[in-house]
Amino acid sequence: MTDHPDNDPGQTRPFAAILQEIRAGEVADQAAALMQDLVAAVRDIGKKGELTLKIVVEPMKGNEDALAVSGDVTLKAPRPAPKAAIFFADDSGNLLRDDPRQIALPGLRRVDLPTNQPKDLAQ
Repeated sequence: MTDHPDNDPGQTRPFAAILQEIRAGEVADQAAALMQDLVAAVRDIGKKGELTLKIVVEPMKGNEDALAVSGDVTLKAPRPAPKAAIFFADDSGNLLRDDPRQIALPGLRRVDLPTNQPKDLAQ
């Protein structure tokens, strides 16, 4: 074994240095990119999200001194709440857009106007 500053038994090797060596830095690069995605989603939606880094260490088959180290990064980004529509339930449990307990006013009707056309009230 050669002398290497990271091999000093009294020192703990920085985790970031080990992470940079897993899959030639791909896991660290993926984590950095997903962190940017997470920050953008949290700022846009205003809810929390999660980035999870999973490191698996297992003995290498056929070599008791070697360890296989792998990493995976997952993102749980916040999602916007779905838009809701207002409904009312009748006594049978049917959903209706109009409140069945509200008394209907005779002669009223819905008038749909194009939203992009202003109505001229001067006429």
